[in-house]
Amino acid sequence: MTGAFLSGGAALAATINNPFDIQVSFGSGLSVSQQSVFTDAELFWETMITGNRYDLALPALQISADSAPDDGVGGVLGSAGPSTIARTNGAPQDYTYALSGNMNFDSADIANMESSGILFDVIVHEMAHVIGFGTLWNPVVYSSSFAGTQSVYTDGTGQYTGSYALLAYNLEFGLSTSYVPVELDFGPGTANGHWDEATFAGGSLDIMTGLIGNPTAAADAPFAATTVSATTIASFADIGYTTVVTDPVSTVPLPAAMVFSLIGLAGLGAVSARRRRAAA
Repeated sequence: MTGAFLSGGAALAATINNPFDIQVSFGSGLSVSQQSVFTDAELFWETMITGNRYDLALPALQISADSAPDDGVGGVLGSAGPSTIARTNGAPQDYTYALSGNMNFDSADIANMESSGILFDVIVHEMAHVIGFGTLWNPVVYSSSFAGTQSVYTDGTGQYTGSYALLAYNLEFGLSTSYVPVELDFGPGTANGHWDEATFAGGSLDIMTGLIGNPTAAADAPFAATTVSATTIASFADIGYTTVVTDPVSTVPLPAAMVFSLIGLAGLGAVSARRRRAAA
């Protein structure tokens, strides 16, 4: 991971009573060795995301994963997104969190992804979409009942404005820009849900650009084909989480009357896809 902590990290661990947790259940088409890669990806995100902004006792994020035929070899490797989301009501700043989600991988590609070493990269990428990267940047698009929660991106603008990721972006790459560039090409499932391949300052190898290539020596271990920027990690603070990059000084207690509003999601609006990028 490139970049540095935005503030001190030692004190935060003691304030987190409700660490971020993911639980993955496996459907059809995934071998034992492939399932173990999901476990590694789960651990990665549980390490990068330390908890939530108000130290809520959120349930573990439940993710269903399977592999089935999609569009053949190449093309779409996987797709993912939240299926149930909830918002806080009554906090100084309300947030929408994913409570459950789905990850689907093309059975024509998954064995090759495993043998080439990029399966971990792709699973980490798709798991990020379930957590909320690109899918919960502006939850009001799903229902007006989520108005007042995070709103860090408007479709079609190409400009992500979440304050944590933007601060990390400018510090990490020595910039003074007013937004992080978001992909507008490659159609539904890729556009409006990833960092821009061409103009993201961290380069097209970042784990949360929309396309992936072959393994490269420039990757961040244990990733085979991608790098992980501080900007990417910090973006999860914009949707209500604490992270190892942003490391807020303290959590904020919730009012006693805080309640959740829930909604189930269906259809392509909750899904992002990752496509193969030709090797350079």
